[in-house]
Amino acid sequence: MSAKSHGRHPPLRVGIISAAWGARAHLPAWRSLDGIEVTAICTSRPETAEKAATEFAVERPFHDFRSMAADPDIDIIDCGTRPPLRYEMVMAALDAGKHVFNGIPFAKDLSDAQAMTDAWKKAGTIAAVDAFMQAVPALVQMKAMVEAGWAGEIFGADIAFEAPLFTAQQCNVPDYAWFADPANGASALRNLGSHMLHLLVHVFGPVASVAGDSSLALKEWPVNGTVLYPEVPDRASLLLRHGSGLPTRLEANWAKIGGEGFRFSIWGSKGRIEARAPIFPMAHDTRLFSTQNTALGTVAMQEIAIQPEYIVVPGCHAAADQPETGLLALASIFAAMRDAINGKSKAAPDFGQALHVQTIVEAAIRAADERRWIDL
Repeated sequence: MSAKSHGRHPPLRVGIISAAWGARAHLPAWRSLDGIEVTAICTSRPETAEKAATEFAVERPFHDFRSMAADPDIDIIDCGTRPPLRYEMVMAALDAGKHVFNGIPFAKDLSDAQAMTDAWKKAGTIAAVDAFMQAVPALVQMKAMVEAGWAGEIFGADIAFEAPLFTAQQCNVPDYAWFADPANGASALRNLGSHMLHLLVHVFGPVASVAGDSSLALKEWPVNGTVLYPEVPDRASLLLRHGSGLPTRLEANWAKIGGEGFRFSIWGSKGRIEARAPIFPMAHDTRLFSTQNTALGTVAMQEIAIQPEYIVVPGCHAAADQPETGLLALASIFAAMRDAINGKSKAAPDFGQALHVQTIVEAAIRAADERRWIDL
């Protein structure tokens, strides 16, 4: 089925702000969907906008996000770039009555997060965020298994993302050198931690209280022949208590040599389920393991096959085994936006969830500073 023939609705037209992450990761996901047309791309200068439009075969270049937001022939604004820059983009789009997709971290601080959420509620449009962990097929299946009672009464969960994005020897993600500057709203907790917090909230519900610790271990980053001196924490450890009373634990570390990547473990009265990925969890490389063996001692966990129903997104042509960054999970979130705009479902994760996660992040920073539990 072509984009123009999806259901009874005309195709929704998307404008992407960013020729970097937005074009590389978001554009293929949007284009994998029926009922969607990417018609515009925006950068900060006319010449780069023209170049991006040509390179990515997008019809309309913009170099002013306000003009894009005001254009009546665009329905959805996909806001890329860094958190401080995205704030004005999101606000302009919502003010123009557009549907909005926003990145993670949601905002540089709680004030911006609250303002964007208030603007979204006032606009009455559909708004979602880039917390795509919760749409990764293995993690969707994991949540379904928990809800079906496979692990019994849930006693707790651990989640961790530990990888050497930055080391004393090299920077493995030079495009993200901007993480070093606190003005950009970045840190291991704000970036990696926000993604994991979205997943925890999605699976277990809102967080009621948090205790935490964070620090900066790696003082220098070698990047493209120069040395950067980061001013943000590169590790964070959180203890969380959900509104249900369930305790969970989170570890974020982006300078850990030999880090095990992503792990999410849930255990209960009947068994344990664990998701693992070598770096950031994607549809093609996130695997599930489980055990219901209650014997004392180390028990080998067995891999679980991902069931076919969790790797299919209606009206989407992306395949789960494609290695493009976040493709199927992003497409799933975009599809939920599409369907919500067309009155068929609810978009998730939305700005309400994003505000709650931002509140947890800010409370965790305060908890680390004051060395105590903070109630939300």
